[in-house]
Amino acid sequence: MAALFLSACTDTAFDDDRQQLVSMAIDARAEDTRTTLEDGAVLWSEGDEVAVYDFKGSKHQFAGQTTDGLTRFVGQITAKTEDFAAIYPYEQAGATAASFSALSATLPAEQYMVADGFPVGLNISVAKGKRHIDGSPSDVTFHNVCQLLRFTVPAYAADKVRSITFTAPTAVAGKLNIDYSGASPVVSIASSESQTITVLPPRRTNTFAAGTYYILTAPVQLSGFSMAMQTSDSKTYRLASSTMFGGQAGRIYSLGSIDLVNTPAVSDCHHVYDNSKVLQGTSLTVAGAPIEGQPWMVRIKNSAGTVVRTLSVTGNSLTSDESDAHWPYIPAGDYTVECTYTTSNGKQITKTMPNLTVPHPSLTLSVDCYTAHTKYEQGEVTAANQCDRLTVYSPSAKLSVATSLLSNSNYTRTYSRTFNGQTSSETATTNTPSWSNYTSVPVSGSLYTFAVTANFAGTSVSASKQVRITGLPANFQPPTQNTGWANDKGTTDFNSDHVRLGNYSWSNPHRITNNSWFNIPSNTRIALDYDIVLHRAATNLTANVMMGSQEVIKVDNTKYGNDVHNMGITQVTLSANVTSVTCEGSWGSGATHTKVYKLNFSYGTN
Repeated sequence: MAALFLSACTDTAFDDDRQQLVSMAIDARAEDTRTTLEDGAVLWSEGDEVAVYDFKGSKHQFAGQTTDGLTRFVGQITAKTEDFAAIYPYEQAGATAASFSALSATLPAEQYMVADGFPVGLNISVAKGKRHIDGSPSDVTFHNVCQLLRFTVPAYAADKVRSITFTAPTAVAGKLNIDYSGASPVVSIASSESQTITVLPPRRTNTFAAGTYYILTAPVQLSGFSMAMQTSDSKTYRLASSTMFGGQAGRIYSLGSIDLVNTPAVSDCHHVYDNSKVLQGTSLTVAGAPIEGQPWMVRIKNSAGTVVRTLSVTGNSLTSDESDAHWPYIPAGDYTVECTYTTSNGKQITKTMPNLTVPHPSLTLSVDCYTAHTKYEQGEVTAANQCDRLTVYSPSAKLSVATSLLSNSNYTRTYSRTFNGQTSSETATTNTPSWSNYTSVPVSGSLYTFAVTANFAGTSVSASKQVRITGLPANFQPPTQNTGWANDKGTTDFNSDHVRLGNYSWSNPHRITNNSWFNIPSNTRIALDYDIVLHRAATNLTANVMMGSQEVIKVDNTKYGNDVHNMGITQVTLSANVTSVTCEGSWGSGATHTKVYKLNFSYGTN
């Protein structure tokens, strides 16, 4: 600490009952400085004043005058005084001091800063000594009773901050109680005093210039602090520390730079599609650099803690898109966002930002398959008649996700398909999976539904297609019992190449019926390729083919004798739904009968 030399003038006479004052001077050389900082040295300033307490505890004002590097504090003190105490600055010292153990001073809770120096008139210091009767100087040492908290305003924040509120977990400003009864002063502060100090720019300025500043506080140990910086554009920036520090008067504790730390936010997160609306990936932008001009990085983590996207660059905003090599697509869900940045002090800090919720993508799924009837409905009659009557062909699906994403092992992808009550699931690495045909599908009056649910990385989408199994095309060469034909009279014979209806004596009519192969909707165009032989022995003979209640063909034979083949192709549009086909012969006696060689049903053309 700096030493002050006190030189006392010659005492004058005094009366014990009436105290008289004597002149006294306190000399302070340039190197024994106290109030300001200059190039690392502490200097007294012209106009500084100290308070001196005499043996009665009365407060006396000593004013400083500087000449040739020497600052002399001159004032008057009660002549009877031998021991005295001094406090700098005069304005902050208590009005009286009953004893050395009852000194006091007030540290303001509002402090105007000085660039690269102490706040003017606030670096409270105390000294004590004895007045020499012979007038020789007395050596005293002033002791600082406050601690200093140093902070720096970085260049990028220059002229932006208009005030700072420093908040501590205990009282730091207000009345200081100073006990200087021992070798060194002991300072305390009541808990009822202020826990905050308002830090203002140097007088006659509105904002802080870049530089170093000092806050004066009571010498208490702090278990952390917070600082709220109000800027000229009405924003508030906050920083905090939980570090234990402080507690020793005269020490300077560094708070580092008061960085104006923004809280970045995800400003955009959207899925990317090509012109065909096929998902390609996800684009992500995080805006608001934590500290202007300083490098920063953002990591996006899923619930398993896996980093799915890293954004890193110096600038106000960070963007990454679907070109990301490992996670081009960010699946729907909630994500933890971590921001790592470098402070002006070179310290790297990682903070967790608000969670990111990624929406589900807009996926589409189309499914396809076809039957003979599907082709007929599409006008492809030839193709329809080339189909197997009981087969559902080419079941497939198409998901609007790029194949590169489906083949990426970071994403789950499954398909579940259902047909005719049977469900199967599998994984596919293509966006157009296909499966084996469904065969031997029963004829039904109801539509069959082929349904697929695709799940890509937690997003599901479903689609279905309905098809019909009508029983067409159906070829009977000849009609046989094992192809579903039944006879209603015992005289019907199923032969190797035909079926014979009637022989000699038989009741009229006689028929074969098929009611298991067909379920054809009305308005369907039917082509019937037939070969029917009528054999007449005595009377007229006719034969016809009925589809449901609708007659499709009718043939007759008025001639006696040998078999005559009635054959050809006829087409008809069904007027009602058909579930059965009947072929019957009419009157006959003797050797009269009908032979059916073929009945081939297919889709007809318009």
